[in-house]
Amino acid sequence: MTAHTKRLAIVLVALVGLVAVGAGAYTFRARLAGMPLVGTLFQTGAESEEIWTCPMHPHIEEHGPGKCPECGMDLVPAADVTDAAAPSAQGGSAEPAATSQPGTAQRGEVNIDPRRQQLIGVRTAAVERKALTKNVRTVGVVRYDETRQADVNLKLAGWIEDLHVDYTGQFVKKGQPLFTIYSPELVTTQSEYLLALETRDQVEQSQIADAREYADRLVESAEQRLALWDLPSDQLQAIQAKRQPQRTLLFRSPVTGFVIEKHALQGMHVTPGTSLYKIADLSVVWVEADIYEREIPLVRVGAGATVTMDAYPGERFQGRVVYIYPYVEEKTRTVKVRFAFPNRGARLKPGMYTNVELTTPAGTGFVIPANALLDSGTQQVVFVAEGDGYFQPREVEVGQQLGEAVEILDGLEEGEQVATGAAFFIDAESQLRASLQGFETPPAAAAGGGRARLDITFRSQPDPPRAGQNKFEVVVRDPEGKPITDAQVNVIFYMAPMPSMNMPAMKTEATLTQAGGGVYRGTGEVTMAGRWDVTVTVMQNGKRLGSKALTVVAR
Repeated sequence: MTAHTKRLAIVLVALVGLVAVGAGAYTFRARLAGMPLVGTLFQTGAESEEIWTCPMHPHIEEHGPGKCPECGMDLVPAADVTDAAAPSAQGGSAEPAATSQPGTAQRGEVNIDPRRQQLIGVRTAAVERKALTKNVRTVGVVRYDETRQADVNLKLAGWIEDLHVDYTGQFVKKGQPLFTIYSPELVTTQSEYLLALETRDQVEQSQIADAREYADRLVESAEQRLALWDLPSDQLQAIQAKRQPQRTLLFRSPVTGFVIEKHALQGMHVTPGTSLYKIADLSVVWVEADIYEREIPLVRVGAGATVTMDAYPGERFQGRVVYIYPYVEEKTRTVKVRFAFPNRGARLKPGMYTNVELTTPAGTGFVIPANALLDSGTQQVVFVAEGDGYFQPREVEVGQQLGEAVEILDGLEEGEQVATGAAFFIDAESQLRASLQGFETPPAAAAGGGRARLDITFRSQPDPPRAGQNKFEVVVRDPEGKPITDAQVNVIFYMAPMPSMNMPAMKTEATLTQAGGGVYRGTGEVTMAGRWDVTVTVMQNGKRLGSKALTVVAR
């Protein structure tokens, strides 16, 4: 072989290698970009076979339609998935198939078979119309009822001689002796009073009317001075009867209650206005609690309230709201609310901490479990169970948060089933499916009303069903209440696997026949007692009109 021939052979080998490398690179780029493998280098006598993949697991590739072995979703053409994410032919980035407001997410209908529902913990709950109540819970402190306190003091000067109530906390009754006092001023006034009585007695038989009238005025003036010093009427009568002044006078308690402050001491000199005792009636006490300002609209004067406390576990004390303070505490953003509670036996002691619960009616409305709602701040979404494993996203308008439930103002109807428990997982799959398959967010009107729902009623005989043969009856009506005829009604019983008992999943199916008037009847076998997930599907001319999912417990 000549040198020229050798060089020609080397060039040919290099060209073949470059072509092979270029073909491999083209194939790799085309698969990444989702482009069809076109060009003379890849044409064969037969058309290339189409590849199907799972939107959630792109590494799954099959040569035809089917189910994903990992999640059970329907396989879709790989070209449909890659075309949705590929750049446009003009070289710019592709525009999304649907536009949405900032902060909102696109969602699509999701189908989850019963086995997967059992694995991820999907449950459904019905939309219910209930009488709504709002519970407000807070903590409070027991206080004295300020309207039931009394301050015992004197209106004259003197010295305390005998002290009958001599310690703080002592219980006293109205009229019970408190102390005796010696007051020179009081003794002088008694003497003047006795002199006025004697003068009146002397001029009582006088023929001069002015003298009798003047004597009466002197007696009345002395009596009035003694009364203004809080001299009891019985002691005044005693002075009149004995006709001699008393050295000391006894002062009694003006109210019934407990002595909460005591300043009186035996032998103590007192002046007018000196506070000697403070007495509080504890038959009724106040509880003052701080309520957050967002909850204040739920509080009304006169509303009932309940308190519990550590001192009396298991006991509940009933009271009511008596006053709402007219200002907000700036540091805590709370409003102080005052409650009044009857206090038999003085069991509620001022200073005790309490747990306060206030229940207020909030009308009636639709409610769903709180864990069925997905709240992104700008969107509130639930997933409505359409039956046969289908869940439809529905945007709703939310009202009050009612503990473990939430009020729905718009978007749902009574009796509709919503997904609970695993709503987050359903939402993640819904958004992913919408992103990959180009779902559009339904318009607001459609989202609020949803598709027209059939009224599907399922019965079994016996009810509840028993293990073995059972009779099934399904009544199907349209939203206007008219019976649906000429439909195909199918009932599926499904029980999830129980690995701990070495028991696989079980499924039975029954096809019902039309009995007229929208009634469909048939028989089916329930293989064993226990909890079964039942799906009733209504088809007509190959199209699904609707379905209903429910749970029964076979005996």
